[in-house]
Amino acid sequence: MVTKEGEKNKEISKNHENEVIIDFLSHSDMKIIQRNDYLNFSIDSVLISNFLTINKGRKNIMDLGTGNGVIPMLLSKRTNANIVGIEIQDISVDLACRNIILNKLESQVKIVKGDIKNIQLEFTDQSFDAVITNPPFFKFVGDKSQLNDLDQLTYARHEVLINLEDIIKAGSYLLKFRGNFTMVHRADRLIDILELMKKYKIEPKKIRFCHTTKNKAAKIILIEGMKGAESGLVIQPPLYINNNDGSYTEEILKMFGKV
Repeated sequence: MVTKEGEKNKEISKNHENEVIIDFLSHSDMKIIQRNDYLNFSIDSVLISNFLTINKGRKNIMDLGTGNGVIPMLLSKRTNANIVGIEIQDISVDLACRNIILNKLESQVKIVKGDIKNIQLEFTDQSFDAVITNPPFFKFVGDKSQLNDLDQLTYARHEVLINLEDIIKAGSYLLKFRGNFTMVHRADRLIDILELMKKYKIEPKKIRFCHTTKNKAAKIILIEGMKGAESGLVIQPPLYINNNDGSYTEEILKMFGKV
């Protein structure tokens, strides 16, 4: 008899043929396994990993919705803190675990399969100094025509399995007093984000608007708040991703380690 766990492992094994292993940005000592039918890491993960405030007090960091483990990998270049990534999709969990092993990060990074909406079943409250996330961006209001043909891409991009409030609520639960919550999201969701952060006692502390080029409106925002902090918000200078000729700006190239 084939168990459900056996079927899952069979599916994971069968689909290794869809994978590629590529160099990880300019880190000559790191590689990443990705699949062409699952969401691959994007510039959003690079931006948010650089935006997170890192200091000596940040000893335990949680990545909500880690995918194939890209944010923990990026953070491992900035900090020696313990990092946990939680992910609900089996194949993404498998990819993340193998990426951590491939890059010899097992002593620093742990990958957990779990549902963020039930985070209390996996972790005790106030157990992390920082929470970071690159969540699904798009609201789902029942129109299936807006969804991707592949369920796994739909779950990564649209609020089907989890929504913005679920993410922020989980972040607040996990954070210690004065711990940081750091998120990348769509600029047009800013008001929703601010209201929910306030609702769950996370005080917004810094925001940066990200523009494709200087003459374009911001599409992406980077936002960080602090649990239980006093009010006081800093709007940082805008971040431009591309020059007018389409090439990456110097700031982005520095994040990629190419300058």
